[in-house]
Amino acid sequence: MTEASTASPEQPGLFPGTEVERVTPAPDSISVPSTRMAAAIDEDAGERAARTRNSMLWAAYGDALGFISELVDRKGLERRTRGAPLDHLMEWRRRVGGRSGVDVLLPAGCWSDDTQLRMAVGRSLGCHGFDVETFARVELPVWLSYALGGGRASKAAARNLGKQRTLWYANTFRGWANAGGNGAAMRIQPHVWASHDLVDDYLLDVITDSVCTHGHPRAIVGACFHAATLAYCLGTGTVPDSRTCADIARNIGDVLPLIEDHGTLGATWIGLWQQETGNEFRDVWRLTARELCVAINDAVGRADDTEGVEAAYAAIVARLGLENEEQQGSGILTTVAAVALAAAASKAHEGVLTAANATGTDTDTIATMTGALLGACDGAASPPEEPLDSDYLRAEADRLVAVSRGEQADNYTYPDLLTWSAPETQADALVSDNGGLAVEGLGPAKRLAADAIYTARRDFAWEWVRTDFGQTLLIKRRPEVKPLEAGNNLTPPPTPRGRSNRQAAKPGRRTSNRRALKPLDRGVKVDDAIEYAREQITDDTALGYTVRRVARDGTIADLAALVTALRDDLRH
Repeated sequence: MTEASTASPEQPGLFPGTEVERVTPAPDSISVPSTRMAAAIDEDAGERAARTRNSMLWAAYGDALGFISELVDRKGLERRTRGAPLDHLMEWRRRVGGRSGVDVLLPAGCWSDDTQLRMAVGRSLGCHGFDVETFARVELPVWLSYALGGGRASKAAARNLGKQRTLWYANTFRGWANAGGNGAAMRIQPHVWASHDLVDDYLLDVITDSVCTHGHPRAIVGACFHAATLAYCLGTGTVPDSRTCADIARNIGDVLPLIEDHGTLGATWIGLWQQETGNEFRDVWRLTARELCVAINDAVGRADDTEGVEAAYAAIVARLGLENEEQQGSGILTTVAAVALAAAASKAHEGVLTAANATGTDTDTIATMTGALLGACDGAASPPEEPLDSDYLRAEADRLVAVSRGEQADNYTYPDLLTWSAPETQADALVSDNGGLAVEGLGPAKRLAADAIYTARRDFAWEWVRTDFGQTLLIKRRPEVKPLEAGNNLTPPPTPRGRSNRQAAKPGRRTSNRRALKPLDRGVKVDDAIEYAREQITDDTALGYTVRRVARDGTIADLAALVTALRDDLRH
């Protein structure tokens, strides 16, 4: 197999010169982690912002370090590091695209799917809340074109969401109901970083995010647990101890009403899940919550009799069975391992190094979650080296902090979902537009290397590009890129009018998905909506989406025009 170039993205010397559903309030008894934690939240907004930045950077650093040791034994790790100890970021070589793919030199600090999907979640968050439809229909399908790693469930879910008629709450790909891995937990940190009260306002967003790709309660409970432990770290500046973790786990067992009372999750998703599995969702949720409690009892705070963090973590790995292939990526066990390791480590660097060097475990995901937790704590130093795209990471952390404060925050620009078509294959996301390159759904991108890296047959290539918002992508492409798909032009994001009212949308201690009282006003062209509805006249799902979209973003006259046009067409 030949390669035209082994260049990696811009590092010194390498590139010289170059929608949201209506929410039913949860019972007042639900509080995660606890009301005690809410009282302890630091009032100094500057400290919250600094901890959020550090949490973001350490999460990416842990991912970049653990990515090097992912899925290899000790000998394989030595080959990747060329015999050097894994105690710093470094360039390394990896095959992408499977057996028919290419070998690529990855730059020092390059992160994997964990951080890629985390940033996709963050982009879908704004002053109006979490736009689950944009995340599911745009971000996830496009991610496949630049994914570095990724679990089976996440990739299968993303492929299915690329189909025009797949709904985020009915993403029934093969095996969806049994998908219980940590692919959701590893990406949900932005919901916490954007949280106003750090008590429970992020939980429904974490759940809706999770069900886009994972159906088993093990994945959802694990994601909620990691979110709650991160909220505790961010709010108090300390890692939760075993008793606090147990309290969090018990409270997560009571979060079930958030799902059951949700307009689509309760009415549609649970029914699909029960039909698929033949089980009662409520029963499996409670069993999974008890599984979480058992894992916490086995691992958190039980390293007192060991010497040093490496020995402590070895004991945690053994107790949780993290080297067992069947549960290496468990949504429960890896999130418990992360908080147990964070409790045992004295510093963030020590924690992520320990996780990354534990070959035979899910190194990058445990390291990234551990980094997020320890980076959010008081006294955490900045990472000793910069992960890739650190300026983008910092800017995104600052944007999410602004969201958490109810301040104006720039929203990302996406195509109109009424006209959006996801790339047909992984190689179709990089396109030509206005004389340059663009990534479908994400916007303009700049080429970073003179040559793409071609397969031996030269039927596909991988190319290093950087988006306008600052993320470096190694993206699969065709030898000749296609033009931007008609209907996939980016549309202006919602323009905040004054301060964000995400905060105002939460009277008292209400658990919600932080939907603002004012609509997520994307603007809508009623003629385009009518044309789209006529083209999809036999598709009830498409018609329902169009009516909801115009009702939400248009005027009464727009809605009347749409309904009148549909009535005329359906009657003739």
